[in-house]
Amino acid sequence: MKKRIIAIDCDDVIVATAPAILDFYNRTYDTTLQLKNLYSQDVTLWGADDEQTAIDRVDEFLHTDEYQQLAPFQEAIDVINKLGQHHELHMVTGRGDFLAKATEDMLNEYFPGIFQSVEYTNFFGKESRSKADVCTNLGADLLIDDHLHHATIVAECGTEVYLFGNYPWNQTDKLPPHVTRVADWQAVGERLLP
Repeated sequence: MKKRIIAIDCDDVIVATAPAILDFYNRTYDTTLQLKNLYSQDVTLWGADDEQTAIDRVDEFLHTDEYQQLAPFQEAIDVINKLGQHHELHMVTGRGDFLAKATEDMLNEYFPGIFQSVEYTNFFGKESRSKADVCTNLGADLLIDDHLHHATIVAECGTEVYLFGNYPWNQTDKLPPHVTRVADWQAVGERLLP
């Protein structure tokens, strides 16, 4: 089996962050947000006067211990630790640099020595980097990501992408070329492990 360079996203691929964000937001701001609302710009759903208020409220949660100590999916722990024995793994996350310590603490606890690097693209920040650029610089053969936007731009560069999960934000009638949907970590393991 050929050793591959695999880039793996963090949020909602390794760690179930969207449900945690929505749970915090709903109990703190008395809203009824669901997964399908996560990327909605309808501020009334967010119980906010403007988009920046909603963003600031989510950002507040990202700075809490509750968020920063979320554990990975058990299936992610099992499969990624096996993948690391056969492939070169890099985390390529939309997280901001301010989450570096929490992210690296999680990796050291659950995936010691497995990831060769952690690349923060600051997707929601002012100094954001494209995952396509990062994957190209790493020489990645494959990206595993839950977001259709990232999957599309990385695939356009010729890198294979596994679109992870069946989330409301990654639904489409037709997947772009070089993009394959994988339901969960078991499906990833079936494709990549000997």
